Amino acid sequence: MADTVLSFVGVILDKILPLAADEISRVWGVEKDLQKLAKKVEMMEALIFDAKCKQSTSKAVQLWLKRLRSIARDAEIVLDDFGYEVLRQKVENRKRDKVRNFFSSSNPISFRTEMANKIKNVSASLEEAYREANQIGLHPAQIRMTSADQKEDRSTDPFVDESQTVGRGVEASQVVSMLISSDYKKDLPVISIVGMGGQGKTTLAQLGKSAETTNTEALVRKLQENLKGKNYLLVLDDIWNENREKWDGMRGRLLAIGGAPGSKILATTRSDEVATAMQASRLHHLDILSDDHSWMLFEKLAFADGGARKTQYLADIGRRILKKCGGVPLAIKVIGGLLYSKKDGSEWLKLEKSEIWNESTNTEGGVMSVLKLSYENLPSLSVKQCFASCSIFPKDADMRKESLIQIWMAQGLINDAKGGGHLQMEDIGSDCFNVLLRSSLLQAGYKNSINGIRSCRMHDLVHDLSLRVSNNCFLNTENGMVVSHNDEVVHLTVVLSRGKMLKNIEGIPPNLQTLYYIGDDGIMLEDILESSKYLSVLKVDCRAVTHLPNAVGDMKHLRHLDISRTGITALPDSITKLYNLMTLKVSRLEEIPKKFSNLINLRHLEFSMVFGGWPRCLFPGIGQLANLRTLPYFMVSQDKGCQLEELEHLRNLQGELEIFGLENVSSFESAAKAKLSEKSSIQSLTLEWDDTNEDCDDDNINSVMEGLQPHPDLKSLAINGFKGSRFPSWMVAKDHVTVLLRNLVHLRLEKLGKCEQVPSLGDLPCLESLAMVSLHNVKRIGAEFYGLLTHLDINARSSASCSSSTSSREAKPVTLFPKLQHFRLRNMKRLEEWSDAMVPSDSSSSIKVFPSLRFEGLEVLPEWMGSLRNLRKL
Repeated sequence: MADTVLSFVGVILDKILPLAADEISRVWGVEKDLQKLAKKVEMMEALIFDAKCKQSTSKAVQLWLKRLRSIARDAEIVLDDFGYEVLRQKVENRKRDKVRNFFSSSNPISFRTEMANKIKNVSASLEEAYREANQIGLHPAQIRMTSADQKEDRSTDPFVDESQTVGRGVEASQVVSMLISSDYKKDLPVISIVGMGGQGKTTLAQLGKSAETTNTEALVRKLQENLKGKNYLLVLDDIWNENREKWDGMRGRLLAIGGAPGSKILATTRSDEVATAMQASRLHHLDILSDDHSWMLFEKLAFADGGARKTQYLADIGRRILKKCGGVPLAIKVIGGLLYSKKDGSEWLKLEKSEIWNESTNTEGGVMSVLKLSYENLPSLSVKQCFASCSIFPKDADMRKESLIQIWMAQGLINDAKGGGHLQMEDIGSDCFNVLLRSSLLQAGYKNSINGIRSCRMHDLVHDLSLRVSNNCFLNTENGMVVSHNDEVVHLTVVLSRGKMLKNIEGIPPNLQTLYYIGDDGIMLEDILESSKYLSVLKVDCRAVTHLPNAVGDMKHLRHLDISRTGITALPDSITKLYNLMTLKVSRLEEIPKKFSNLINLRHLEFSMVFGGWPRCLFPGIGQLANLRTLPYFMVSQDKGCQLEELEHLRNLQGELEIFGLENVSSFESAAKAKLSEKSSIQSLTLEWDDTNEDCDDDNINSVMEGLQPHPDLKSLAINGFKGSRFPSWMVAKDHVTVLLRNLVHLRLEKLGKCEQVPSLGDLPCLESLAMVSLHNVKRIGAEFYGLLTHLDINARSSASCSSSTSSREAKPVTLFPKLQHFRLRNMKRLEEWSDAMVPSDSSSSIKVFPSLRFEGLEVLPEWMGSLRNLRKL
């Protein structure tokens, strides 16, 4: 409970301080009231630290914390209303194009008076709570942690793929043998893997990818469409139902798929009874890890690079701690991730002697003790609250890193103040995410070479822990929890399916901040929204929802709106009053409100660009949203507010950006106004022209391309439909020495109808994938493709600076395309010649070309192909 209240208090302080410093607080005469409120909140924070130590033994302290949480919630609402009015004033002043007097008719005195009274009422409630604290024996324990104290470790996570399968090689082989065996007496045999939570059943069974649906009938229909007549393996993970009749019905529907002989089902479960109900043909009981394998797994994590330095002293303590994990992989991974961040032996000893180890009476309880220990040792309160927030997602959900961080931002768990003025909210959120990964409370999912880990999951036992530590603030109906008029619940996940009774919905919590609505029936959504005016996060996953009620504009506190998985195609005009909105995720939009640029706090805008043909300018005037970080697409047109210069003031853009309609850019100056070369956080850039447009001047289009120079840190570049005859100077080696795009990892060139030569690319040290498609005017790929001039010039200078006695044996070999793994060359209709990389006879250099190439899709094969020893696919 104390951690939850501390979180509320931290959010309040982070909101009070900037408001107190804003000019509007002085003009409205509430500046001193806000400053006094901040001091009282800090005093309460010091008391809460003492209450944290006494809450487990004192009912009075528990009741005091509960009352204080209610006061803190009221304070947050008041401050949010105040902050909303500040933003509204900024929008109004921008419209008038001048600073207005805050005592205007749009700002009635009644509002200012009401706000001042509310602030004073909150202060009075805090004073009363302070007196009550003294009466029950609470005393200030310590001052609030500074931003430096709360700063997260920004080192990279010690994610080790191999750790997931340590000690499971033999069992993996046994399961595979069961799967490939033909010695089964009935069609569609079931192979069951049985083991307790955390044993690694899912890891062992991950031979296929689960479908993203909870509707059995829809799943069976999808399987029938894709698997009829085919030999397939269906993986059913974490089965709990012991009802044989239900399984017989399910098996009958699966048999109706009509798979080929040899098809099988692989199921994981914690229960022998489930395996019996499924009439499993083969059973594999998953054993605990041996001591040796347990140590191998622990060692990979606790002593990974950047972690604790392995000494005999720490190793001895580690082995003693390891015995408490009982050979359970999840427990070992969590404790290893926890000790990774502990460098001192005294910290290891403290963990070894923790009382939490005494709370469990069985193996699965022991795993939960380890998880709780890891949670208690998270480095800051904000990380703990971010972990608890993950419980709004259903079990086994695939959680995108960016979505998690955006939700944490909207809930007030992370903000710019926590970065000490040096880090953005997104950076702080990324740090929290990495801490949770390191602790193995989150499990890494999809990752790529540009962005690293992009998604994650939570083990179901970890999910249980996240709900437990939320102290009733988070409620998820997925587990059968009953929703009632409970003012303690502020974060709610509703999971509904068509045809199911709404027996778990008895009332709507009045103080909801987060609503995640999942299902195939939107029957309850509007009812919940009508009662939820304080929402900060609204996430809807329901295709049956086709519109947003106009009342959504009254949700002044809303900061995160995700309707990307709905049937909504238009936004109500009232949405432009959501001045606090930081994240908006939509799809299939046909129109947007005219005053969309009012959303001045918007940082992340995600939408589907293509709808019914060629993309169009969907968000005119978007350049006014100066806080924008995420903008996946931008369509250039001649319409007002759709010119390329709209990107000029979007200095914080990051991630991926695709620019369409570049045939509408008329000059170098117009292109340069986008200032792409200054946008260092854009990692992936697509430049696209309408390739059907033949009306273009060669000099003009070449100059436009020059003006589109990206930042040197760019990781991925795609050029499509460019009608110029030459590549820009920023794509080739400058003076044959400096490569501008040295960090480029992916490059795709497509439909470049007039270019006769390919650019010099062999010098790009990080390039991993290259695609050249439909370069119809290229007849020859010559030595310039390899970038040899760069290397030869360097060698020449080196030779000139060396003594005449330098032998040719000392010359370093030249490696071209050193990291290229994927190379695709398609639809090159006029390509007639492909030269090998040649070195002049007077050069002492030797050459290596494509040493890392693994996958190739070439329609034209050069003679040197036979030298590629690492090639795996052609």
